[in-house]
Amino acid sequence: MKVKWTKEAREQLKEILRFYTKRNQSASYSTRLKRSIDKLVKYFQWSPYYGEQLGEDERIRRVSHGHFVIIYEIKPDAVEIFSVRDGRRDEE
Repeated sequence: MKVKWTKEAREQLKEILRFYTKRNQSASYSTRLKRSIDKLVKYFQWSPYYGEQLGEDERIRRVSHGHFVIIYEIKPDAVEIFSVRDGRRDEE
């Protein structure tokens, strides 16, 4: 099964990575975080039901990864990631 990212989810991840690069004055943490998230997301190809079900719809899933939460939907031909959030940051 293929893994796809919505434009919004990609932007959310980029913003998280930019935030930590700026805060830490180094890209080291952001690079490790990106690799770690990519590795986790790749796992969805073989095990799309890995995440915790959200609500009534078994296709909508959530995975916590440290302080980060990835929300995705299982579609007939792909797993689509539509949200990446950092639980430690305040949402605007």
